[in-house]
Amino acid sequence: MLNQILVKLLQFITFKSFNNNFNTNGETMKKNVRKYLQALAKFLKKEGKPVLIMFYAPWCGYCKSLKPEFAQAATDLKDHSVLAAVDVNRPENAPLRTQYNITGFPTLLYLVNGSVKLTYEGENKRAALVQFVHNPMAPQIKVKEPEWSESGSDVVHLTSVNFDTVLKDSASVLVMFYAPWCGHCKRMKPEYETAAAQMKEDGIPGILAAIDATKEPSVASRFNIKGYPTVIYFSYGEQMYQPSVREASKIIEFMKDPKEPPPPPPPEKPWSEENSDVLHLTEDNFKNILKKKKHVLVMFYAPWCGHCKKAKPEFAQAAAEFNDNPRVEFGAVDCTVETSICSAFEVTGYPTLKYFSYFNKEVRAYNGGRTKEDFVQYMSNPMQIANQSSVPRTEPWVLDQSVLVLNDKNFKMELEKNDIVLVMFYAPWCGHCNRMKPDYISAAQQLESEGFKKCLAMVDCTENPTLMEKYDIQGFPTIKLFKNGIFVTDYKGKRTVDDIKQFVRQYYTGKDEL
Repeated sequence: MLNQILVKLLQFITFKSFNNNFNTNGETMKKNVRKYLQALAKFLKKEGKPVLIMFYAPWCGYCKSLKPEFAQAATDLKDHSVLAAVDVNRPENAPLRTQYNITGFPTLLYLVNGSVKLTYEGENKRAALVQFVHNPMAPQIKVKEPEWSESGSDVVHLTSVNFDTVLKDSASVLVMFYAPWCGHCKRMKPEYETAAAQMKEDGIPGILAAIDATKEPSVASRFNIKGYPTVIYFSYGEQMYQPSVREASKIIEFMKDPKEPPPPPPPEKPWSEENSDVLHLTEDNFKNILKKKKHVLVMFYAPWCGHCKKAKPEFAQAAAEFNDNPRVEFGAVDCTVETSICSAFEVTGYPTLKYFSYFNKEVRAYNGGRTKEDFVQYMSNPMQIANQSSVPRTEPWVLDQSVLVLNDKNFKMELEKNDIVLVMFYAPWCGHCNRMKPDYISAAQQLESEGFKKCLAMVDCTENPTLMEKYDIQGFPTIKLFKNGIFVTDYKGKRTVDDIKQFVRQYYTGKDEL
């Protein structure tokens, strides 16, 4: 029941641009955000029942503990109210975070006819939630967030009183300086606790300690703590190293053999400063340059993106092939700098490649391969490739009958007549897809033998551009779960037979996630 309610509400809580026309003064983006918020406000106002919305982040420990209680409360209140959850950590939901002034997680807001009436500050328990919704005006018993030092774990909590004593007598201590309000600290906390427990179980020498720098500013000042979390390694009270470790496995690996971390690599030279035939586009020149060019292939990228780094030399080599052709241009946009351009063209993943003809005479997504040959082949005659896939298919994918083959025409019908369907959006030329294919087919066969028929499906995106555009497929394979024809969640698990089967069974048995 909760998931049906969530789907109903979250159909509105997905940011989509309402206007693809690029405007260098940012007005288009502002209008899109306004329309998005207006659509949500209209929906909430029309909803006759009171609405309790839980704004959460996937990494938040308190959100995870609240989730089952919230789901149970939703079932109890199904005839009385609407309970919904919104992941405001997702970029497309950023406008909601601003609109409702969400500064911490979880935040629960009670709305009537679209207006926020109250913030829930009670206990994160099913009974308390139900009681609040039935009588929201009753005085709430505010629940104080427990101190980390009060929770049971193998992490040693330090103060100004015991800091020097503990460190002076210990050969190996890793200290995490944190602030209770810090999101990165909250994400690291369970990793740190897991590492401490594992070290104890495996007999790894050393102590994992933590200190609240907001409560112990004198200690933080001694070690020049400027941000959170900061991790420092000590031996017999002497500050030794400052390792960049935040995951349990990395923390344990460091404590097994503490040593000075390698120096950071020299800063990478910006692509725009490299000598190449790629034209680097900015908010100031984007529109003017593209208006004058018949054929332009633009790569929207982020400097930190591994796939972008891999494609960059291929893209530059392809550009060099056309350096004497005034009608063809290869352009690049750094989305970490030129955010307004990337927002206007709905860039949500990197790299995103788009073809332009005279700026807005024709704009279409490029979904082909990322080698020099692929780019050259495409730009040699882009007008001839309407729904392009620039990589020739060497051979069609032969699929087992246990896998549903979906296309632009039968997608909706097939999904609506099957309860649960996991859909793999792929391209035949994609190496990751080809490696995953045997496991995916095997999982479908095994699930069918267990009575779960037609629950795995595939879509060839090179043949079905409408579906690819509708579900904003940015890379391959992309795997999405649908229930009764409605999108539920993305599959982010391992691409193995057992993991795929376990994921599908979980939804067949009703163990849906928020």
